[in-house]
Amino acid sequence: MFKRDPEKAAQRAERRAEKRRQREEWAANRKAEKEALAEWRASHPAEKTLNMACMMRSWPSSKFGETSLGPILGGHAEFVDAGAHKAWTATRLVGGVATGGASLVAGRKNKGAAVINVTFGNGAAQTYNVTPENATLRAANQYVTAFNALAAQLANEAAEQ
Repeated sequence: MFKRDPEKAAQRAERRAEKRRQREEWAANRKAEKEALAEWRASHPAEKTLNMACMMRSWPSSKFGETSLGPILGGHAEFVDAGAHKAWTATRLVGGVATGGASLVAGRKNKGAAVINVTFGNGAAQTYNVTPENATLRAANQYVTAFNALAAQLANEAAEQ
């Protein structure tokens, strides 16, 4: 019925083999990169703590001591907690009584403020608002502690070299 062109078939086979080789090379590079990162993080446990604290939040994560905004080396972070908490307000309590508890579903109101001020090694500075929920406040405190610990460890390593 149809005759295949052996030249085109050979070209297709060559392209498939080249793509296969590229995929295998990419996979080997990716594996080597993952192993290097795991080894680096084993010697820098604060980075793992920092990345766990920033999961699901807008705080920058780190890879080899670098964030999307700049290096951690030479940076500093501080957690400012100005009485951040959730509280019932008089308006919400009165509204809850007046509606027979239906408006109590709205919950408590955020009170106070909490922020993380981060200065990176390249001079870039960023401020992040922290919601006054216990888990988020704990994570923010953990993030700042880990950021400063990693910055100190990287500074010590740089001084030794």
